[in-house]
Amino acid sequence: MDQNAWVMLFVGIAVSCGLLALGVVLYPKLKREEQGYPMEAAIEAALLPLIYEGICAAYRMSERGVDQLQQRIRGADKKAIADSIYRMLPDKVGDYDLSLIKFVVSQERFEQLVQGAFDRFDRFFIEHEAHFEELFEKWKAGNLPA
Repeated sequence: MDQNAWVMLFVGIAVSCGLLALGVVLYPKLKREEQGYPMEAAIEAALLPLIYEGICAAYRMSERGVDQLQQRIRGADKKAIADSIYRMLPDKVGDYDLSLIKFVVSQERFEQLVQGAFDRFDRFFIEHEAHFEELFEKWKAGNLPA
């Protein structure tokens, strides 16, 4: 091998290592929560009503479990129910086609949105728990067996 071949070999190795290092640095940034796509926040906001419907469906199924089996559906199972809404998304959500939504919002990101929505609901409930407890006690008193 002559000197030019060796130089080209080492340049090729250096460029390959540089691209690999660049990939290692950029990959975590590309996997972060917001990708920075145009309309990403608007698409996620358009999904919120469906996310809340998923959360409510999980609670409705939990009520059904209590009514029929005297057993409540637990948190992980409720989360799976709410997350299943991703597979049930309609062809359009707001002004956005399903293909665009699924390109911008991955299943993992959708799960994060569901968890965030649930956390906001849970925080609201905890902040106003005394009010809800008072309402429940009034309801209970009016519905005790005679």
